[in-house]
Amino acid sequence: MATCDDNLLTRGNRGRIGNLIFRPWGKRTVVSVVPDYTNRKWSKAQKANRMRFRDAMAYARTAMNDPEKLKYYQKKAKGMQTVWNVAVADYMKKPQIEEIDISHYKGRKGNTIRVAARDNYRVAGVIVSIVDARGFEVESGMAVEMYHAPDWIYKVMEPNPSWHSGRIVVRVSDSAGNVVKTFRAV
Repeated sequence: MATCDDNLLTRGNRGRIGNLIFRPWGKRTVVSVVPDYTNRKWSKAQKANRMRFRDAMAYARTAMNDPEKLKYYQKKAKGMQTVWNVAVADYMKKPQIEEIDISHYKGRKGNTIRVAARDNYRVAGVIVSIVDARGFEVESGMAVEMYHAPDWIYKVMEPNPSWHSGRIVVRVSDSAGNVVKTFRAV
């Protein structure tokens, strides 16, 4: 792959010419050879990743047409990173649940459950569900984000006398709509 800085012959070129592909990248033009995939056999993991990347492209396309998301991603783009790249990166990386702290939960109204969650750009929401020992959902609701911390706090609203042997289910979503779910036994 070659790069050209402000070359009169390549400035503004984009697309394919013969066996070469020209791509604008900031103030540069990147030139590469057209890849040959004629005899390529994709593994299941590669096919799944290609499908996920295809979905990321579709998400980025819709994000560029949404003024609110476009403004958000423009603020997140740094250096030579484009708004498109930021939207794709946001879609490709799912949020992570780092910790579920149930040390202050004793099955009483007013107890708190702390969830530490991270994402490469923004955790959009955390939903906490409390399930009793029999497998019935006692309650479910949104946790509140703590100021300048990866922590989210959920305040219990319903008493749960059979809280022993139950579980806490946590769902975390990011700004791109990715959701991860896990649980912690009480």
